[in-house]
Amino acid sequence: MRVALVAAVLAFSEDVGYERLMEDALDEVADVEVTMSGSIPSYAVGSFFLTGPGRFSMGKEKMTHVFDGFAKVHKWSFKNGKVRFTSKFLPSEFLNNSLSCATKIFNAVTLVAAVLALSEDVGYERLMQDSLDEVTDVEVTMSGSIPSYAAGSFFLTGPGRFSMGKEKMTHVFDGFAKVHKWSFKDGKVRFTSKFLPSEFLNNSLAKNAVDWGVLAQETDPPRRNPGPIGFLKAPNDNQGVNMVKLGSTLELLSDTTTFLGVDPETLDFKEQVKGLEMANQSNPLGDVCSQGSAHPYTMEDGSYLSLREANKLTGAGKERMALYRVHPESHSVMDTLAYFDVPRASYSHSFGITRGRAGGDLAVVLAQPVFTNIAKLMSKATMQAGFETPEGVGTMIHVVPLDGTEQVAVETRPFFFSHFANSWSSGPKKVSFDVAIASALFMGFFDMGIQTNKTRRDNWFAENNNSYSTTVRFEVDLETKQVTEKELLPKGEACQSEIWCQLDLYKIHPDDEGKDYCGFWAWHTFANSTAFSSWAVSRVDLCAPGGARVVAMWKQENVYPSEPTFVPKPGSKDRTAGVVMFKVFDGNKNESRIVVTDATTLETISEGVLPIHIPFSVHGRWYGDSSSVVV
Repeated sequence: MRVALVAAVLAFSEDVGYERLMEDALDEVADVEVTMSGSIPSYAVGSFFLTGPGRFSMGKEKMTHVFDGFAKVHKWSFKNGKVRFTSKFLPSEFLNNSLSCATKIFNAVTLVAAVLALSEDVGYERLMQDSLDEVTDVEVTMSGSIPSYAAGSFFLTGPGRFSMGKEKMTHVFDGFAKVHKWSFKDGKVRFTSKFLPSEFLNNSLAKNAVDWGVLAQETDPPRRNPGPIGFLKAPNDNQGVNMVKLGSTLELLSDTTTFLGVDPETLDFKEQVKGLEMANQSNPLGDVCSQGSAHPYTMEDGSYLSLREANKLTGAGKERMALYRVHPESHSVMDTLAYFDVPRASYSHSFGITRGRAGGDLAVVLAQPVFTNIAKLMSKATMQAGFETPEGVGTMIHVVPLDGTEQVAVETRPFFFSHFANSWSSGPKKVSFDVAIASALFMGFFDMGIQTNKTRRDNWFAENNNSYSTTVRFEVDLETKQVTEKELLPKGEACQSEIWCQLDLYKIHPDDEGKDYCGFWAWHTFANSTAFSSWAVSRVDLCAPGGARVVAMWKQENVYPSEPTFVPKPGSKDRTAGVVMFKVFDGNKNESRIVVTDATTLETISEGVLPIHIPFSVHGRWYGDSSSVVV
């Protein structure tokens, strides 16, 4: 009896999961880091390959022998004690013929989906992987020829490292900032790429763990929380979103008033100016300047104009949003031009201004329903914890004269926004602006778990109230306080996109800034595809017969371009004459390149392979040798 009982128990515990060895594994992955326990000997450097069946059925037909499965190849790359993993189906005629045969697939739609699943998004996850190498003044071998007027420097910034020690960033924007520079002269290009020498990076390197300070989301595993005192001491200088030249310094910016300056020639450290310590802040009693815009405007005198938010430390009192200048001769002093007090200050990543308006120029500030709870921010040091988005609260449009005269504030429907394309005076008492808006805040989409999962990133917008970004034109009547709005580019033929016309990261001719205009260049996602990663650079003609439309597009399969930057042709009256340049990551070839295109047609005229990988990037600027700026 006891023997029978033992046999029965063993029958329940033996062979658990064995049948999974004969089940399909349809997923493919490319160059994914494997978290390893223990340590690997330094001499174990190389590649381990393994092959075997990966799929045992096609359509209604199933294999009856294990060795008959469609072949799959697996690779483990060992280097510096780390392991990276790739797994792909063998691209045999047998597999391809089976996929293409109508009797093997339920219908033609399924066939298309299967083929696309094998070919889309190749290498996309590499945009979220570390690039630890730095290079200085390396010549890039370029194809074709570059116009002689394209003489100057193209700067681009973004994250370059997503982990430190055991802690990994869980949000793309949290990576340690890196600055890239391309120097154009006499038709040649030289390249420099360095990590921003921030306190945040240096402290993290010193303790081999991610330093305390505000992130979009907490790391995995979570950092050690030093409490409110640690929050106040945190440097918060990982300024990897945008940049502006202030005198002889390139200032790196984020959504705060702190900036970190580097030498624009060498990218070496020059200064750190902490926003909390800047003079002349003029905040309400009990408020602290916690945030600011990462998109300032360069003024005629060389100063930059920006926007900041001051939040209350307690539940009482007003909060403030203010427009201020920083001058080249006094980097640590705020020159406040105008402000308005509100019940709660809004997170505003960008804003608009008019140029040359009769009666004085205006700023256009959108106060979206995103507010900062300082107590929660200080407690967790993440925007995810500190941001509050109450339902039923509209978006406020503040039209603010830069000379401090009477302001206009109008409430409109709730929406969230990222970037202005342009703003201008559309009449004696009217102001218009074009902006990318959505029904959900864009920050959540750049969660690492979403960005590294094709299904989640492709479906996120539809699953979040169709929160695709849409370019909308608003007009505000300053007398009647009436607001009209118009979607500029609906999906379809005008946009060359059937899913949604999702454009952002706009660039315009510098002479059009703050004035009525006829077009822009933009980063285009879901470009004629159901895949978010179908990225393109598109040129939009706003004055085209029949309405705004995409008139030119640069797009290559599995090649991921950055924000475009426009360099105008000197002396030309054609607002599209010049070149547009951008960085790309080519997932097919696993390489980063600099691409220069004709600005009108977006046809490539020159490109060169870079010596290092550049991950996801944010914003860039061009500074010509004559110190002219292209925003």
